[in-house]
Amino acid sequence: MRLGGHIFLLIIVVVSIVSCRSAKQIAVKKNIPSITEGRLLKNIENNELEYSTLFAKKMDISYKDGKGSNSLKASLKIKRDSFIQANVTAPLGIEVARILLTKDSIKFVDTYHKNFFVADYDYFYDKFDVRVSFDCVEKIITNAFFDFQDCAGLGKEKKYKLDKTELGYELSTVEERAISRKIKKFYKKKRKNKDFMLVLQRILIDPEYFRPVKVSVEDLDEDMSVSVNYGAFKQFSEKNFPEKIVFQLAVGNNKTSLELKFLKIDFDVPLEPNFKISPKFKRIE
Repeated sequence: MRLGGHIFLLIIVVVSIVSCRSAKQIAVKKNIPSITEGRLLKNIENNELEYSTLFAKKMDISYKDGKGSNSLKASLKIKRDSFIQANVTAPLGIEVARILLTKDSIKFVDTYHKNFFVADYDYFYDKFDVRVSFDCVEKIITNAFFDFQDCAGLGKEKKYKLDKTELGYELSTVEERAISRKIKKFYKKKRKNKDFMLVLQRILIDPEYFRPVKVSVEDLDEDMSVSVNYGAFKQFSEKNFPEKIVFQLAVGNNKTSLELKFLKIDFDVPLEPNFKISPKFKRIE
């Protein structure tokens, strides 16, 4: 599969299962005081990133799987609750892909091979039995709190087990989940018949900034896991934001990762999508 398609599909899989001024490194505090679950959730809510727009003008993308690795450049535009646009270029500056997400549609253009894909979010449920939403993608990319099981934000109805670790506060859940028909086919290939999976979710919260630093989910009966890791909080335009976001997918010994490294971010600047599809391009069904 083409690299642009790999990157696009990996982000979708992760979602479904998941400055003008120089950036300044922020020291990590190691003293972690005890806290109640209620107070922790309140602190998370109070420390969520406040922004109207996010413009990452310079990003490095690294993609790795069992067959090799690739490096690309990209830019990212986010207008809160409106759109997310990413433009991906090869090292020599040649555009290879464009992605535009709105509240009700997904558009992907492979400019190198001159084809494109357009669908609503129901397409991924009909095709792959997975739920995808704009809100979920937005939460993940902007380092907001989210629950991998249903991609929900903070809610009093959700109960977590709270532990204090050396790295921060860990919220976890263990749930039995019904397996969709598409996933059942995967298990049948492994000569296993399963109707349910036992899923462990862990959400690690930074003890100083009260933001997620790692969100992971794994099948406790199988060697399968997916995670989103946020690394090295820094100041971009006087706002704290992770320098890196790493998506990891592991199925047995097969591991796939996608790393986004932010080199420059501006917040709250005027942004509009500039997304066009050439009439000469071929539509992918």
